[in-house]
Amino acid sequence: MNKDSILYKVVLLGALCGICGLMLGGINSITAPVIEAQALAAEKENLEKIYPGASFTPVAEFEDESGLIEGIFIAEGKGTVYKLRNIGYNSNGFTFMVAFNEDGTVGGFTAVEQSETAGIGSRCFDDEYVSQVTALTSADEAPLLSGATLTSTAIHDGIEAARAHFNGNAGN
Repeated sequence: MNKDSILYKVVLLGALCGICGLMLGGINSITAPVIEAQALAAEKENLEKIYPGASFTPVAEFEDESGLIEGIFIAEGKGTVYKLRNIGYNSNGFTFMVAFNEDGTVGGFTAVEQSETAGIGSRCFDDEYVSQVTALTSADEAPLLSGATLTSTAIHDGIEAARAHFNGNAGN
């Protein structure tokens, strides 16, 4: 085959692309478990705030009609932690976690990332509101906070999405 022909160049380019694709696939299969472990390690700091010392397993696939659940983690022998993201007053949104113990009580609530207005929306992550949330069960509706309507509504919607998922899987 003539090295100047278009057919030769197409075959050569196709072979090179195939080899590169196989190499990338092989590298991905080697690095995927490492990447997953590092992602879980990054999440573990926040998960530890709710269930210190627990062994966490991420749920790979789940259904969420709300689109608010970013991740679900099973804390062995303790409960289920939901990582949620929603938009409150600040258009950048915020991320938080809520956990349900195996008995259906709320096991914890913590902000992962938030920049809501100080003294207004940020009150949804202060001890007073957190204690209201942690007093709930999977049968209770999340509370709203007067004066921080947008943020507390966003938290309410996130908790309701987690509660619906938890109750659906627990058969409640």
